[in-house]
Amino acid sequence: MQQQKKQIAVIGGGIMGVALAYKLAQQGMQVNVYERGDNLGGLAGYMLYDGVRMDRFYHTILSSDTMMQSLMEEGGVVDKRHFTATKQGFYDKGKMYDFNTPVDFMLFPPLNFFQRFRLGLQVIYSQFESDWRKMDTVPVEKWLLKVSGRGAYEKVWKPLLRAKFDTTAESVPATYIWSRLRRMMGTRSGVTSKEMMCYLENGYYTLIEGLAKKCEALGVKFHLNAPIEEIVIENGTATGIKLGGQTLPFDAVISTLASPILGGIVPQADAAFRTKLAKQQYLGVMCPLLILKKQLVPYYVVNITDESIPFTAVVETTNLIDPKYVKDYHIVYLPKYLAPDSPIATWSDEQVKTEWMRHFRQMFPNFDEKDIVEFIVQRAKFVEPIRPMNTLDDIPSIKTPVDRLYMGNTVMIYPDLGNGESVTRFALKVVEQVTADAQKWPVKTQSSAVQTALT
Repeated sequence: MQQQKKQIAVIGGGIMGVALAYKLAQQGMQVNVYERGDNLGGLAGYMLYDGVRMDRFYHTILSSDTMMQSLMEEGGVVDKRHFTATKQGFYDKGKMYDFNTPVDFMLFPPLNFFQRFRLGLQVIYSQFESDWRKMDTVPVEKWLLKVSGRGAYEKVWKPLLRAKFDTTAESVPATYIWSRLRRMMGTRSGVTSKEMMCYLENGYYTLIEGLAKKCEALGVKFHLNAPIEEIVIENGTATGIKLGGQTLPFDAVISTLASPILGGIVPQADAAFRTKLAKQQYLGVMCPLLILKKQLVPYYVVNITDESIPFTAVVETTNLIDPKYVKDYHIVYLPKYLAPDSPIATWSDEQVKTEWMRHFRQMFPNFDEKDIVEFIVQRAKFVEPIRPMNTLDDIPSIKTPVDRLYMGNTVMIYPDLGNGESVTRFALKVVEQVTADAQKWPVKTQSSAVQTALT
C-alpha cells in the first residue's frame, strides 16, 4: 500500500492559479487547475494580432520584483527577458513634460519651486513611514496635502488618483499612494535615478506558459473551458467541485476567483461568509489598444492632468518592448478604470472609439491617423478591489469558514498593489497554509496497482 497524494483543485488559471499549482506540485501534491476561459492567464492573457502575441492589458515588471524574477528563472524564460530604462511624462494644458529624474522634479513647469520641493519631500517622507495600518485610517487626500500641499496635489496626485480609482478616490486610504511610492523607488539606481523595468518576448504570457510547462512536468493537469458550477460542501467541509453536471472529489479546493464570483458558487457555505464575498466591490477597466505604424511619444507612460479626457494615461509599451518582437508595430494603451456604477462600462466599442479618438486628436493634433493600424477595445469587470478606509475586517482569510476551502485573490494582498509581484508572493502564503494543514488530514492509502491506473 502507498500513501496517496493529496488531491487539490485550483479554480482559476491566472498568474496566481498557475503559481499556486507550481508550488503545490513541488510539495508533492496532485493539482488540477480549472480555467473557464480558452487559455490560461486571466487578466494577464493575450490576444493574437497579425500572428503576434500581444498583452490584452499592459503589465509592469520591475527590476526589484524578486519573486517575479525568480519565477522567470524557474520557468526557464530568462533568455526572453530584457531590462529597459523607461521614461515617464505628464500632459498638462496641451504640453508634454518629462517627469523622471530629480532634475525633472525641480524643473517641472506646472509647479512653482516651492510646490516642486514639497512634492519631492512627499516621496522621501513615504520611505520613512512603515506602519501601513496607521495609513489605512488616513484619507489619501489629507495625507498628501499635509506634505505636498494643494498645488502639487492638484497637478500631480489628484490626476493619478483619478486615473487609478475613478470616482471612488475620496474614500481611498493613504496606503495606496504610500505603497506605490515605496514600490517605484525600489527600482531607481545611480545618480540618474533611471527606472528599470523588464519585459518578456511574446508578452507577459511567456512566464505563464513557462510555468505551466514546469507544472505539467510535475503532474499538474490544466482544464480549459471549464467553468466550475459549484464547490461541493458536505458537513461544513469542501469535498470537491461540480463541473459539467459531474461531481469531482478533492481533498481541498483553492479559489483564486474574484470574491463575488466565489460567493456565487458556494451556496452551502455560511450566509455571513457569502455576504462578505458578495459585497466586495471592484473597479473595472476600459482599455482600448492602438496598434500604430510609428512611435507616438518617447514615454512608457504619460499621466494626464486634464479631467475632461476620458482615458487617464497614454501607455506606449513599445517604449519598453523592442518593436522588433511585435513585427515593428507600436502599441499604445489608453486605459480608464471604472467605478462599479460608471455608465462608460455600458458603452459599445464604437462609442468608446468615437469618444476616445476625439480626445486623442486634442492631445496629438499633428498625429497622422493613417498611422493607426487598429483600434481594439479590451475590457474587464473585476480588476482592482475597492478598499475604503477602516474596512480591514472585510478582507477574507486564506482559510475560509468552510473547512478545506481556501482562497487567494487581489482583495487579500492589501496593502500591496495589485501586480504580479504581490500576487505571486501571496500565492506562497496560500501554499504554506495548505501544506501545513494537509499534514493533519487523514492519510489515504491505495495499492500501487490502483495508483498506477489513476495516473
